[in-house]
Amino acid sequence: MSKRTWTNITAGVALAAAGVLATGAGAYAHECFNPNRSEQGNAGASNSQSWFTVHVEELTFGLPAEDAECVLDAYAETGAPSSFTIKVKGANGSGGTIGANNPNRDVKAADGKGIDEIFAAHGDDIVGSFMSCGVDLPFPV
Repeated sequence: MSKRTWTNITAGVALAAAGVLATGAGAYAHECFNPNRSEQGNAGASNSQSWFTVHVEELTFGLPAEDAECVLDAYAETGAPSSFTIKVKGANGSGGTIGANNPNRDVKAADGKGIDEIFAAHGDDIVGSFMSCGVDLPFPV
């Protein structure tokens, strides 16, 4: 494949990752992750059709190298995970979601137990990393 084709594929993956992480639909169904699962557990889960691993680094694809490095360094300083294995297929019997039906969602979405939501748990880390470097976010907030 040509370099241009790979560039287009990479840009598409980054755009899809940003969309999954940042859209309103993702907030309800597709940004759920298990903060207590091991790397080996995440690797196993991402081999299924229900879970997909996204890397925060993908949000910097297409940025100038200097900006991407600044954002990733700032994010690393937060201690937040560099990747998330997220639920991409609806949960059976729960209206297609994992955590959205929880009556204690405001408290439970980022408590580090069971299923959390990326932006509830680490949204400030992600957005703050871009802001601290003066880099525009590749997704709407």
